[in-house]
Amino acid sequence: MAVKNNLKLIFQHFKLNIKKEWKYKPSFFMQLIMMILNDFFFIIQWVIIFSLIDDIGGYGFNETMLLWAIAAGGFGIARTFFSGAWNIKDMVYEGRLDVYLTQPKNVLINVATSATDVSAIGDIIYSFIVLAITGAPWHWYLIMIPAIILAGLIYVGMYVTYVSLCFRVKNGDALGRAAETIFNKTDKYPSAIYSNTVKLILTTVVPAFFYAIIPAEYFFINPNIWWILGTIAVAALWIGLAFLSFYSGLKKYNSGSLMGGRM
Repeated sequence: MAVKNNLKLIFQHFKLNIKKEWKYKPSFFMQLIMMILNDFFFIIQWVIIFSLIDDIGGYGFNETMLLWAIAAGGFGIARTFFSGAWNIKDMVYEGRLDVYLTQPKNVLINVATSATDVSAIGDIIYSFIVLAITGAPWHWYLIMIPAIILAGLIYVGMYVTYVSLCFRVKNGDALGRAAETIFNKTDKYPSAIYSNTVKLILTTVVPAFFYAIIPAEYFFINPNIWWILGTIAVAALWIGLAFLSFYSGLKKYNSGSLMGGRM
């Protein structure tokens, strides 16, 4: 029942957020289009690079584009449905969590789903456009759906886990930003280019490998049920750590004594 209610809350917030943005239709579509166009510049970049070399770490153009498609889709899922997670730091420092604490809903889910980045929907669309550009088989379109959902959950879980340090330490959110930067700089390139030490870090402390690299390898190119189950387990682990970190930090939260309400 709790899972059902939380899923209902996620989609209710998404529906409300989209309705608010839909009032300004030109802006709504402009954000989508600009994000897709922004992502397309990376395709041009890789077309140029692969006109000069044959492969990078054993990956050709299509495989590299698959990595970028999963990464874009995962980012899209995270920021479309859980963009409020990126407001946690401000809410904590400004004492704006009070409104959420008074509601009979899961606080973290309520906060995380309170905002939607409309432009991120463009990232989700882009991930499927890339499949079309690379001539991917039809079943890859179906596999892309769970792949980017898991990627999005890992992204949000990792960010919330680290940013929740802001409850305990002034500027504690810096760790969240640092982890996110490492995550976004390393998740779109073949694993062969990294040393064993870096690989260890990118599968544990910052789970970038499970975000795009492992799904590309073992969901699409060489399907492997154990790696698929492992990725599901990693997503569940980071979501669990996010809840643990957030609620542990919430005990240290100082109310801002704000009066307000939310629908």
